[in-house]
Amino acid sequence: MDEMDDKQVKERVQKILDELINPAVAGHGGFVDLLDVKENVVYLKLGGGCQGCGMVNVTLKQGIETTLKEEIPQIAGVIDQTDHAGGTNPYYQPAK
Repeated sequence: MDEMDDKQVKERVQKILDELINPAVAGHGGFVDLLDVKENVVYLKLGGGCQGCGMVNVTLKQGIETTLKEEIPQIAGVIDQTDHAGGTNPYYQPAK
């Protein structure tokens, strides 16, 4: 299969998020938004129960990134752009 351009990769990533990833993380009150794709790197933002969760790196690397790379082999990596300490109700609450 020929290399897809960023726009095509973005469309495929969005479809995978909609059909595979978001239904899985919704069980934990979370969601994943696609921010951008640049040079085969996917930029995501995690929200809801995913924001600030201590397991977010595992979910990102072993779940989301693995799934995306299986479906779209040309993906070079996945970057989490989430502010895990911010938001109105992040999972992680820093000690006062």
